[in-house]
Amino acid sequence: MNKDPLLEAKEIAKKVHGNQTDKKQYPYMAHILDVASRVSHLGERYEITGLLHDAIEDASKHPNGEDFKKEITNQIEKSFGNDVIEAIHAMTKLSSDDYFNDYLPRVKRNEIAKQVKIADSSHNLSKAHLLINEPVLQDRLRKKYIKVLNELGEDGLSCEKPIIYQDEEWVEKK
Repeated sequence: MNKDPLLEAKEIAKKVHGNQTDKKQYPYMAHILDVASRVSHLGERYEITGLLHDAIEDASKHPNGEDFKKEITNQIEKSFGNDVIEAIHAMTKLSSDDYFNDYLPRVKRNEIAKQVKIADSSHNLSKAHLLINEPVLQDRLRKKYIKVLNELGEDGLSCEKPIIYQDEEWVEKK
């Protein structure tokens, strides 16, 4: 019996990101799940890509490095096919990439990657307000994500909807 694709994508994401936290020490899986939920209305391929958008990039930081990265890449390719793996590769920032001259143009050429990057950047922008003790970093990140969203064809400012981490998920700030 074949496994549910979304369940399998979540399992792969947990394998890569299970113990990872963000700058404020929130579970990174909460970010992954939020990004996936933001694109779920576009279809299963988008949601799977949302769940796995950082998997290859972050797998290379694993203690087993390149071997773990190859294992994760092969598993994604085998389980989800070319369109998902191509979108994830488009979103995998290389150390040689200039963010705005190399990375974003590659993301923009792949429609799935572009929509997931909009969700990813919107989520990151919407939690920048939490960096209250780091105003310089907060300002730098807000400007970066607004610029990214503008480059992707969105109105970056309107994508900022402050969120908070509550009951193990991200929710709109009241």
